Amino acid sequence: MTDDDTPARVEALARDLDRTTRRVADLTTLLGQLATDLTALAEPTPDGADTDTDGGVRAWLLVEDPDQARTDLTDLVEWLHRVYLRYPDTALPSCWLWHPTVVEELWWLRNAHTDAYTGTDASWTRAGDWHDRQRPGVVKRLRTTVAGCELALHAAGAEHAHSPTAAPLGDAAEQIAQAWTADGRYQPPPEPTPVQLAEADQHDRRRGHR
Repeated sequence: MTDDDTPARVEALARDLDRTTRRVADLTTLLGQLATDLTALAEPTPDGADTDTDGGVRAWLLVEDPDQARTDLTDLVEWLHRVYLRYPDTALPSCWLWHPTVVEELWWLRNAHTDAYTGTDASWTRAGDWHDRQRPGVVKRLRTTVAGCELALHAAGAEHAHSPTAAPLGDAAEQIAQAWTADGRYQPPPEPTPVQLAEADQHDRRRGHR
């Protein structure tokens, strides 16, 4: 290497050092962001609302663990007292806990409230949506669902003392699945059997369709 080559090599080394410095700075920033994200994921949801499941959302209607069910309802009752029932149009009937769909509606609204006000995605826009659309929507649906209902109507022999309605003709699922995956998407559905027609008739009569 001659003396004439020295300035060029020094300049090249300086450029390499500058690129390396920038890369290190970018990696440091990325590591800091990853650490922040991991910390946020590890923190429990405020106010005891544990919605961190495999899918990020957990439905009350699908809960199977008794301890989880008790925890959910205890949290929901506390939230109803602290937030929901503070609004003048949100009175609940005495039998609200006896209506699984009502519990589901309120459970969803409770967790939507948490999402709107806490966590990295909380914003005044989401809070406004909760006030303007989500809460009024639940209030309106509950008025329709439990209008005029009371706990006495859930006693044995009363109007609401019945088992949940099963999906009609659920036994036909395998037949429909087979037909659909074979050529059903391009052909009419399979013709109902006499047994299926009789079951459908009974179902429709109970529903007042006959």
